[in-house]
Amino acid sequence: MFQLYKKRNFGELVSDTFEFLKLHGKNYFKNYFIINGPLLLLLVISLYFLTKVYFEGIFSTITIGDNNPNGLMNHMFNNMWVFMGLGILLIITILLVSIVNYTYPVSYLKLVESRTETTTENILKIMKLKLGRTIIFFLASIVIFIPLLIILGFLMFLLVFIIIGIPLLFIFIPTIMSWMILSYYDYISTENGYFQSLGNAFEIIKKKFWPIVGSTVIMYIIVQVVVGIITFIPYSIFLASMFTDIDASNTNQTFTTMSVVLSAVMVISIILNYTLQNLIFVNQGIIYYSVKEEEENNSIKSDIDLIGKDGE
Repeated sequence: MFQLYKKRNFGELVSDTFEFLKLHGKNYFKNYFIINGPLLLLLVISLYFLTKVYFEGIFSTITIGDNNPNGLMNHMFNNMWVFMGLGILLIITILLVSIVNYTYPVSYLKLVESRTETTTENILKIMKLKLGRTIIFFLASIVIFIPLLIILGFLMFLLVFIIIGIPLLFIFIPTIMSWMILSYYDYISTENGYFQSLGNAFEIIKKKFWPIVGSTVIMYIIVQVVVGIITFIPYSIFLASMFTDIDASNTNQTFTTMSVVLSAVMVISIILNYTLQNLIFVNQGIIYYSVKEEEENNSIKSDIDLIGKDGE
């Protein structure tokens, strides 16, 4: 049984994330794809056809040698209803997938905390129970958190023009990411209000700033490296083979194949990004429960409750 409530240093925040996945990974991702799989499938289908139509417009303009700078715009206008329909479907699906991606790890860890069986039914039960608070959090974040993020991001952008701004940017991004995820953990795991959860998450980061930011950076780098390797290598090999073996008499087929491959690579990248984001969310959950242990000594209370249940 994985111990959520445990005091951890920087190294343990990283190693225990992988220890959790070692113990729960198979069941965790099985339930993840059962719950989020249909939405991910809908997302990649709409994304695939949207990008395919877009790339076909680009390559058809190149193929016919159209010097009209509005050639692509004309193609998009001619397929306006296709773009609008797929675009609306894509936006709705992205929102739903993102909500599940945020809520699923919180719900799973909640079951681990209470030592309840981590079945699909139990996970969905918590997700449905917290659906109202989830919607409130996302709506409140759009109105409050995201504008704040834009302002801070603009200030960071200005600081990039001086030497000190570049290292600050590498600290700023994981800090903001951790702040938002920890706020969500607190908001869903408790009955706290939105602003109280923002404040609690801010205090958590203040208490263990460097361990939290450091472990977040490591998880983010791992995700990006894995996604980059899996998508960039086949993409590069394909492009190299295309440009070294182009059949001038069959450019239509060449560009059609290229549009399909580029769309497929983008789809794979999206699936990997959403799936591997779980690594970051689990890490943030371990951070959340670790700091809670330092504040409340919940592991002792949990052990006492467990002894009481065994005695019954």
